[in-house]
Amino acid sequence: MKKILLLSSVFTFCTIAFLSTLNTTNASSSLPNVGNAGAPMDNAGQTCTSCHGGTATQTTGVISSDIPASGYISGTTYNFTVTMSGAASYGYEITPQTPTSNVGLGTLISAPGSSVSTKYVRQSIEKTGASATWTFKWTAPATAPTVTFYGAFNYANNNNNSSGDVIKTSSVTYLANTTGIADAAKQTSVMIFPNPTTEQLHISNNELLSEGKILDVNGNITKIVSEQELITKSVSVSELATGVYFLHISSENGKNHFSKFIKN
Repeated sequence: MKKILLLSSVFTFCTIAFLSTLNTTNASSSLPNVGNAGAPMDNAGQTCTSCHGGTATQTTGVISSDIPASGYISGTTYNFTVTMSGAASYGYEITPQTPTSNVGLGTLISAPGSSVSTKYVRQSIEKTGASATWTFKWTAPATAPTVTFYGAFNYANNNNNSSGDVIKTSSVTYLANTTGIADAAKQTSVMIFPNPTTEQLHISNNELLSEGKILDVNGNITKIVSEQELITKSVSVSELATGVYFLHISSENGKNHFSKFIKN
């Protein structure tokens, strides 16, 4: 009877240990939970630190694409690459949104090693070694003037738990084809003055404005127009470098307006 009890105890211990091993996830395990890409309006900007702890740090050069400097064209599919290095294993999650909305923009298309779930693309297999690369595709939307790809990236130590992992965030903003935007700017009912300008840009428009942003010719957001500036319809541009920019404003009735201006 004692032998039977002893064997039973050993079996129970081994079973618990085995199940414990199964439940121990790798720091960059496949298919991370969605909603952790760091987009400002998506789960309050939550990143992978919700599972791995610590504080996310910003980085650059992780997200790249073949979208030209002239901007993306609606309905065109572009290639994206995620490149990471300097850790033992790697994982990522990316979503295309805007700074003021959590709506996913365009259509994500998975590639080997990547998986798409609604407005998110993430790794479907863990990659280890000195560096890791994933690819995916994205078809540009019909109406969005800008899209920002927000991403959270796990640089893991591969110790089979979440301790010691480093989470980094990165984002890249793309503008719709600037030729199309320039044409839209010529047709808009919104007038801005003075143009060129050095300090202030005034908006002549009778609509109530809900949001606004200033973009450079590469589609990068250089300034988010404040609520007070939308109310007074006077936007400070003194902090901008000399160059050509686009003012994008949205009215409360759902209209979008683009105006091209020069900052001296």
